[in-house]
Amino acid sequence: MDGIAGWQVALVVASALGAAGYMAFRIARLQFRRASASALARQGDPAESGLYGAAATQGARVFDGFSYRVGARFAGRSRVVVNGDRVAFCGPRGPSGLYWLWIWLQGMLLVAVVPLAVLAAVTLDWRVALWALGALIASIIVMAVGAGVWPGLGEVPGLETGLFPALEHAVSDVRDLTLGPGWANGGLAAVLVLYRAPIDQLAKGHAVSWFGPDERGREVRYALHCYRTEDAEALRGLLAGDG
Repeated sequence: MDGIAGWQVALVVASALGAAGYMAFRIARLQFRRASASALARQGDPAESGLYGAAATQGARVFDGFSYRVGARFAGRSRVVVNGDRVAFCGPRGPSGLYWLWIWLQGMLLVAVVPLAVLAAVTLDWRVALWALGALIASIIVMAVGAGVWPGLGEVPGLETGLFPALEHAVSDVRDLTLGPGWANGGLAAVLVLYRAPIDQLAKGHAVSWFGPDERGREVRYALHCYRTEDAEALRGLLAGDG
């Protein structure tokens, strides 16, 4: 890379600043968006936690599924219970600090690919191209490791009682309700740009997602992949106030 020209340096710096700025904006917007209310964080009851033989409150509608790794921080087998004007999301839930470290780390590693790829293109240096490939592989590894351990990590607090954490908020606080693609709305799509398309295909007709408050008054994404399309349609209808 001896004798790199000024315009080449400028192009690499601009690409680095542009990619980092865009990614930081998207993640920060996802992480710090304020809600108009706060959710109630509590321990789920036996029915919400899916314990064998536990019956839900009379009149409540129960939906089982798989939670995507979105801002509400649930993952793996989860349950949504709609009871009148309240909705509770219950399942394995990881710690906030670790979740956002995971998001920022994979996002910034992905950002590093952009200036490295630009530098490799303007200098035709295969060694820089290898660094770009390494950053991409590192981002993928961080994503895969986190996605793999997240459900198990969230289940640790419930090993003694079998009860999972739950977040409960008013149905009226539901915003940007979607069925199918839409689970990555609000900024997560930028971090998961490599994986969004195949997950969108999987989500069609099954994934119900929405923005709602968390216990700190932040607006976060909830996403439940229902096992049956009719359950997904029923859950969406209840959250939309249709029935």
